[in-house]
Amino acid sequence: MASDSIKAVTESLPPASDYMTYLTILESHISPMLLPTLNDILQDAELTQNIGWDLIHLLTPLPGSEICLTTIARLGNPREVVLKVTEALQLLQLDSKEEEEKQEGEKTAGGKPTPVNRFCTLVNLLSILHPRIKTKYPSRFLSSSLMAILSAFRPSSQATLSVISFVHTISGKKRPPLPGRKSSLKIPTVPTGNQAGTSAPDPEAQEEDPHEAAIQTKLLQSFVTHVLEEYINCNSLEWAARLQESFDPSKVVTGRQSLGESYRVDPALQTRDTIVGQLVALARDLGLSSYETLFDAIYKTEPPPTEYDPDENYPSSPGDIPLSQAGSLFLISSFVFSTVLFESKSLQPKLSIFPDHAKLVKHFIGLEGPTSIGGEEPGVVDAILAIGLWLEYNNRFVSGPLKDEDFLQHLQTLSLLSANNPSPTLRYTAHVFTSSILHAHPVDRVRLTFICDTLENCPYETLKASAVSWLKEEIIAAQERKSENVFASNVALAAAQPYLFPDTSALADASDEELLQELGQTFPFHMAVINFLFFVGSESYSHVVPSGMMNVVEEIYLGPLRMAQEKSEKGLEGVASFELQLLGERIAMCTVKIDKI
Repeated sequence: MASDSIKAVTESLPPASDYMTYLTILESHISPMLLPTLNDILQDAELTQNIGWDLIHLLTPLPGSEICLTTIARLGNPREVVLKVTEALQLLQLDSKEEEEKQEGEKTAGGKPTPVNRFCTLVNLLSILHPRIKTKYPSRFLSSSLMAILSAFRPSSQATLSVISFVHTISGKKRPPLPGRKSSLKIPTVPTGNQAGTSAPDPEAQEEDPHEAAIQTKLLQSFVTHVLEEYINCNSLEWAARLQESFDPSKVVTGRQSLGESYRVDPALQTRDTIVGQLVALARDLGLSSYETLFDAIYKTEPPPTEYDPDENYPSSPGDIPLSQAGSLFLISSFVFSTVLFESKSLQPKLSIFPDHAKLVKHFIGLEGPTSIGGEEPGVVDAILAIGLWLEYNNRFVSGPLKDEDFLQHLQTLSLLSANNPSPTLRYTAHVFTSSILHAHPVDRVRLTFICDTLENCPYETLKASAVSWLKEEIIAAQERKSENVFASNVALAAAQPYLFPDTSALADASDEELLQELGQTFPFHMAVINFLFFVGSESYSHVVPSGMMNVVEEIYLGPLRMAQEKSEKGLEGVASFELQLLGERIAMCTVKIDKI
């Protein structure tokens, strides 16, 4: 019974038993009903100094244990307790971010705190413990705690807000709370500072080394950039797509809610914006607002200084502590985004697409070769595209000489992003950005070279379809601007013809199954080409079509493709796919158009 447990732990208090024996007695009787009595017992600072650190693992899983844990954090030996708290963090078995979001504010079976609640409680304990530690090198304790937090961190809203609160407390950087938005988040907290009551002094207090303040600040800076990296890569902010809407509102579909509106009315999206805003504000408060510092962090490749001791794994100077490269990129992108959509008065970085954006892309995209492009973290791709769109919108294309090979390489990387990224939104944004850069190059033959190279060598049908659209856009622009370049004559089509209209006669020998698979894979390209044929078949653009081209196209491309489509559709006995039917309809329309020429 509870009364028996209370009697046992009260009567066996030291000196009636030694500390180790008393811990054993506590462990055998501990329960949620005993916690109020235990908290009264723990008000004895001498007792808590001797046993508090050993109660952390015992109390953490119990519901309602926060008050006892707070007392231990206030009165226990801070150096011993902080080690036990970081150890408990490292032992946490946290779920994925999505599972944690479902569990926020809930309890597990039996009323036990969820893993994310336990994470928040332990992090909040650290915010009481670290200010109590008075040692020559407090950064060593802080470094271990930050590493433990990061190892256990999963970027749910609840966990991230808990971490933000921790850094505010440790850094002493207090901000007034942001204007509130309704939220269902209930973050388990322990009282801090005056709320928790008086804390006991550090029994082993030492004078702090004068270099420690700078090291601790850099540790917190690094920590915030790593938290920002984790959070944004798991919680899409759609920076690039929102900027694109802002720069070209005409592209927003009438009657459909824009992304900008979604982020103003959707509580989940509001929470994302708010949390990132708090992380960015915290980074600024810690001194991370210089673009030079952030770009240095991204591109820095020097090894740690020689005085850095990897065996101890403790930094001896701020230079030993790297910022997160992706986190630094996110800060830059956030600053830029805020100046556009939130009209903040922040300075904007002095960048241009060439060479600055090209250098960023090379540093973050396709690090394992062209085949890996598109598989990068979604937050990184979004940030890269957002910065690029902003530069393109502000006509910041080139500063200094630009080699054709650098231009073509940058376009190739971006175009592969538009083909391979798993996000439809990022693919479209990358396509728009690639198109804008391509069309902006002043030399027509360079633009044609990239289009033809993509048509000839690209293995991705969607990207080849994009190349067809680029060719069409160039021809239209040349006509509208009355330009005198390769796209205003038949030179462009003569160069692109072998890759634009490939020989499809081999389809006649394919089996029904092979034919269906081939047409399904190449559907985006064929649709783009057939629509292009319909376009250049009009009288307005007859001057760009080389003499005899349409006859060749009918013979080696359109005719065999028509027969293959009809054969495939018959083989399916009236249940052909929508794509196959659509291809047949477009081929028929194009054939009628060509026959009239």
